[in-house]
Amino acid sequence: MKTEFFKPGTLEEALGLLDQFKENAVIVNGGTDIVEKIVSHEVEPEAIVYIRDIPECRGIEQNDGTLSIGGAVTYREIQESPLCTRIAGLIQAVSEIGSPPIRNVATPAGNIANAAPAADCNIMLLALEAEVVLACTGGERVVALQDIWLNPQETTIRKNELIRAIRIAIPSKDTSTAYVKMTRRKAQDISRVSVGVSLTLTGTFCQEIRIALGAVNKVPVRAYSLEKMMAGKEVETGLAEIRSVFPAEATPRKSYKKLVTNAVIERAIRKAYETIMAGGECIG
Repeated sequence: MKTEFFKPGTLEEALGLLDQFKENAVIVNGGTDIVEKIVSHEVEPEAIVYIRDIPECRGIEQNDGTLSIGGAVTYREIQESPLCTRIAGLIQAVSEIGSPPIRNVATPAGNIANAAPAADCNIMLLALEAEVVLACTGGERVVALQDIWLNPQETTIRKNELIRAIRIAIPSKDTSTAYVKMTRRKAQDISRVSVGVSLTLTGTFCQEIRIALGAVNKVPVRAYSLEKMMAGKEVETGLAEIRSVFPAEATPRKSYKKLVTNAVIERAIRKAYETIMAGGECIG
């Protein structure tokens, strides 16, 4: 089967191609995952739609308390953005991704669409309660990130849609974020267990906490059970209570993950707590 390559110059043109080829089209942005599948003939599309240069999918903007990251924005661009560098957990997660050459081309939108259970940025974006702006020829819809993933490489994104942007509510000045992962090697390794945290304090009390877990379920999940236990308590008291409670949302197949998950969660919470108590990450 012949495969055609398209490089649309506008969002409208790209969406028209998705409508035309439907399930026989693949979107290439960074291409760090899909290109390998095409080369190995695991995926044999009729059309490759390259969206990196579409203006509507580019740029990082802040409007009315919301940070918008274009669907074609790379991890390197996030690392270098003054708007993004103010969110510590996001930069920590991005810095854990692969090597500099990979971060030069890979995108958060691509990892979201791939639904990888251990993708670093996915976990942190989940803790930030990110939303995904999906575009098609009929318009746009906004979906909570947690409602995108069904299974690894299976999402609720329709065949005629692409990710135009990712939106994050900018954390308040009383909020700190952190990302911690456990791997076999120091760098460039897929997470064995990863945790993203967004912690909002009133004094030393936990006003709100979001805990996102990676590599302990088929897709990234929120540890709502632990969040409820922490809410309203002094951070140290809450940590003591959840230390021996394994999150109900985590269902790892490997037993060692059950032994280390709570330790990684505590490290991430402490990292966020110590940052805000030291006066860091004032981004409101």
